[in-house]
Amino acid sequence: MRYLLLAGALALSACGGDAPDEEAQAVQPETGPMAGEDLPVEQQPLPEIVSPLAEADPLTPGNYCYFRHDANVTEGLEVMVNDDGTVSGDNWGIIHQEAAGYYAAFSTTLTSGMIDETAAVMFDTQTEVDGDSQRGSAVWYLAAEGAVPDGLDIMLEPAECEGLEERVQENGAP
Repeated sequence: MRYLLLAGALALSACGGDAPDEEAQAVQPETGPMAGEDLPVEQQPLPEIVSPLAEADPLTPGNYCYFRHDANVTEGLEVMVNDDGTVSGDNWGIIHQEAAGYYAAFSTTLTSGMIDETAAVMFDTQTEVDGDSQRGSAVWYLAAEGAVPDGLDIMLEPAECEGLEERVQENGAP
């Protein structure tokens, strides 16, 4: 329909007819077969999740531990911030999705992190999930009040480092 309006307006102006009204001139053709909200759900961009720790102060040198236990995952995170600002650590846990009958253990080694003026730390990662090994990178927001993996709406709470691995095993076991 828009194309017909534009074509009609152009034909009138080319033939010396009345100038098209401003509303007809403002009509723009669509940029593709599906524009804006007409995109299928799987092609629409995901909403951006802003970390609750995005404005938190970065960690100071030391050893920090965090814990999370919910209906699907039990996990621990231990990171070491060195005097030179480098950060490394381990994230491990158990996925226990009882409704789906899915259980898996995972372990991720975090390396090459660096503290700067924000709580965001980019790590190189090596993840093992039930015998499958993957390399990649990940951003974690690390602060005294918690740890949040970038893009996820979860927070690991500060925890005692002593006995953390046992706590994960006890709470996450099927």
